[in-house]
Amino acid sequence: MNRPTLQKILLDFEPETRNILAALKKIDSLFGYVSQEQVYAIAKYFSLSPAEVFSTLSFYEDLHYQPRSNVEVKLCVNAPCELNKSGLVMREIEKYLGARADKDKTPKLEIKRVSCQGRCQNGPIMIVNNNVYEKVKPETVDDILGPYFSK
Repeated sequence: MNRPTLQKILLDFEPETRNILAALKKIDSLFGYVSQEQVYAIAKYFSLSPAEVFSTLSFYEDLHYQPRSNVEVKLCVNAPCELNKSGLVMREIEKYLGARADKDKTPKLEIKRVSCQGRCQNGPIMIVNNNVYEKVKPETVDDILGPYFSK
């Protein structure tokens, strides 16, 4: 099945400001991110400035304005997860992968600290390429991440 074009996706939405977030989410999910070129086309379609579109795009953590890494590791660091030792889990993730969260992004790997994932009772929450892991402990990091990096 062919991926729809940006124009076909936009036509699924009435060109009203209230639809911009839904359009951005759909474009992000189909293309993996929203490119600068797409931001200009979206702005034109919705009669907005590119800055207004980018402002919405950059506000939401689950939207991307750059190509995603092959493996994207996210860890919730809000208070409930932190009380359950998400800081220790993050140190173990960084140690295992040899990269720093929010700093060492490459085409192959990105580690991100994220805010609440709405599963506070099961924290810490780790998400790897949209797969959710609950009640993560430092000693389980290797088992969780290993399959994403095996050849």
